[in-house]
Amino acid sequence: MFEFQKLCSEVESLSPAKRAALIAEKAVTVVEGLHNLHIEGIDPVETLAAFIIGSVVSDGVVGEKDLLGVYPELVAALGEACDLAGIARSYKVSKDVQKEIKAYTKAIHSIVWTVDEQLGADIVTLCLLVTSADGKVSLKERRYIKQLCTA
Repeated sequence: MFEFQKLCSEVESLSPAKRAALIAEKAVTVVEGLHNLHIEGIDPVETLAAFIIGSVVSDGVVGEKDLLGVYPELVAALGEACDLAGIARSYKVSKDVQKEIKAYTKAIHSIVWTVDEQLGADIVTLCLLVTSADGKVSLKERRYIKQLCTA
């Protein structure tokens, strides 16, 4: 298993270009890994979106820089149907929906972590990469994502 704090520091220090490349790479790996698990009723792309949205909204602050930072990678990972307005609406969810997203991501991640530890690590890394789009992973984001390490 990786050192969480070290990984946080590493993703915060990445250049925007390197971060974008890693997000695209990890997103493909995570979608493929989720697909290969064949979990009944789980859509890999929707699940990836839930992990990303859960991580970003965990601190309750989603700025324009956050959205613009993740948009190209989300389009690359999720397809052309992914639009900035839809992403913005997804991030501006109510507290109840935020709780549901967090519960869903934790539940799915605990299944994933049990079955495929590397996939679990990839999900954690991807969440950190996305939340560091503005160059920083906030304390609340760190807390939320670190919970995924032990889900």
